[in-house]
Amino acid sequence: MKEDLITRLERENLSIASFGKRILAYFIDNFILSLIVCVIFYDQLLQTKNLLETTQILGNFYLGFILLHFTYQAIFTYLYGASLGKIACKIIILDEDLLDKPNLMQSCIRSATRQLSDMAFMLGFAWALGNDLRKTWEDYLSRTIVVNVA
Repeated sequence: MKEDLITRLERENLSIASFGKRILAYFIDNFILSLIVCVIFYDQLLQTKNLLETTQILGNFYLGFILLHFTYQAIFTYLYGASLGKIACKIIILDEDLLDKPNLMQSCIRSATRQLSDMAFMLGFAWALGNDLRKTWEDYLSRTIVVNVA
């Protein structure tokens, strides 16, 4: 199947997104989400007196932060085939069978698996270094591939 996918990508003039672009997109997305959290907790964060209070406020939102990440990734993947970070880096997520945007189920599986990968010290992301298609855990489980748009 790997050869078949590579052949289909070549036929469609698509190339696998580089690991560097994917990392940059990851950091852009996390920066955006961090800004959203800062806006949500702006008033509370202004009133903190030390790092411990700040940590407690953000720690209380841990599950909310995971849900925010999940929702952000799932919605953008489903609607656009890319998060804002991926759009900025000109890469897109495609269903590996259809070479089209992932469906809602794939988007949710991909987003949930990404959360697990992040919690596991980004091992799922590092997995992309060991294969020609640069597939992460979320790509394998959701049967997606990340390619260059331009």
